[in-house]
Amino acid sequence: MVGASALIDREAAASLIRWWRDAGVDTLVDDTPRDWLARPAPLPTGERVAERSDAGRGAVHNSAPLPGRSAAVPLPGGERVEELPPTLPALLDWMRDSADVPEARWGKTRVLPAGDPRSDLMILIDAPEAGELMAGEIGALFDRMLAAIRRDRASIWLAPFATVRPVGRVPQDVLRRLTAVARHQIGLVAPKRLLIMGDAPSRALLGMEAIPARGKFHSLNLGAATVETVATVHPRLLQERPAFKAQAWKDLQLVMKGL
Repeated sequence: MVGASALIDREAAASLIRWWRDAGVDTLVDDTPRDWLARPAPLPTGERVAERSDAGRGAVHNSAPLPGRSAAVPLPGGERVEELPPTLPALLDWMRDSADVPEARWGKTRVLPAGDPRSDLMILIDAPEAGELMAGEIGALFDRMLAAIRRDRASIWLAPFATVRPVGRVPQDVLRRLTAVARHQIGLVAPKRLLIMGDAPSRALLGMEAIPARGKFHSLNLGAATVETVATVHPRLLQERPAFKAQAWKDLQLVMKGL
């Protein structure tokens, strides 16, 4: 039988965990002090980055990669990271098997993107839930959100910003590499519209968290092309704070405008 003191301790622990989650400690951050209200500084130059190529979607390129060669596209500010595979199937193989992926040391099980890569709608989330993309109650809420806009998982391309959920702080160099991989994948899929769910991918790609970024279109510049992008809160936050559901519904309507 559980005593009263044990129940109090459990409630206190649960309350503390909820507070830290609300504060964003479960998101991709590092331990360097920063001014969250400041404009993002230009990224330094010096490393190599992957150039946008297409997986046969018919997009026009300024510089098409040669067959079997890695592709290369700039990040904003001119920073460079390692070359990345030039086609979507090759990129997915690399994400699944390579020891060089940014999150290689975070865990053995990587959860890859899923759905239809030919879809006009790509959704980018922060990381898997319990080893799956949008699992459990959060996944059920996500599926209801898709149903509300007459979509399902088979009719979108659903991708995580990181294929493994991180534990603890993530160094800035790893975040930059994850950003490069995400941008490269978006370029290969070439969706008509991108929906970003959550703070970590919104900060990485748009330079701001989801709430200040939401409610409007952003033009995500990939170098050779731009992708219309909408940001919204993650279903995880909607589950904890139902008051955001009205705003999320407006974002869903916005992302489907013209599709």
